[in-house]
Formats: sequence, C-alpha cells, structure tokens
Amino acid sequence: MERIFALFIRAGLAAIFGFMFGTMFMIGTFWVIPPTIIPPMWVLSLSVGFGCGLAAFICFLKPEAKISINVLTFFVASLSGILGGYLGSILADPEGVRNVRLVASSITSPDVAPFVYMGTFLSTAFTSAWYAYRLWLYNED
Repeated sequence: MERIFALFIRAGLAAIFGFMFGTMFMIGTFWVIPPTIIPPMWVLSLSVGFGCGLAAFICFLKPEAKISINVLTFFVASLSGILGGYLGSILADPEGVRNVRLVASSITSPDVAPFVYMGTFLSTAFTSAWYAYRLWLYNED
C-alpha cells in the first residue's frame, strides 16, 4: 500500500512542478532569444517539453539508485516531455497567429497552453510507468 501512495505522491508533485517548470521554460525561452528574432513554435514546444520532463525527473529521482538507472529516468522523462510538448503544438496549431511573441508569453493563451498540458501529462505518465516498473519488479523501496 505504501508503494501506491509513494507513486501517487510523486505523480502529483510531478504534475504540479511540470506546470511550473513548463511555464518557466516557456517564458525563459524568450529571455534567452534576442527580441529581434521570432523563434518558430517548435522551438518553444521543445523548451517547454524539456522543462516538464525535468520536473518529472526531479520528482521521480531516487538518489540511492544506480547512476545508470537515474540517467535512464532522466532520458525517459525528458524525451516524453519533449514528445508531449510537440504533440501539444500539433493540437494547438498556433501557426496562424500573427504576434507569436505576445501569444507565447502567456500561459493562459489557448494557443500555447496545450504545450505545457501535454508535456506535463506525458512526462508524468511515462515516468510514473517507469517508476512503477522499477518499484514492483526490483523492489526499490
């Protein structure tokens, strides 16, 4: 029973931190890129997805595990977050928007919010599945 609670607590934290990190990485992308350059939306979806994946990795990190397991957890979380950010960009279809910089600077924009939602959802789901596999198969308490 305590394994199920551990899984649900980590997944809940990953969802909360995924929204926060995805938003921070989205806004941070425009702090790094010069104001004269308007980046394509796929760059924004990759940075948001990586932020969501990083949040999932931090929540599911077990410092006492082997380095190779933690590296694999990082890759699972990052790649699933990037995949979620990209799928969110396909769902949002913001290419018809004229002012991309204005739309992308607000998390409440209907054109950019699916990046964060899908990145958080997929990174949390895939990393939770990986964590559950490790927890039940290898008894990593």
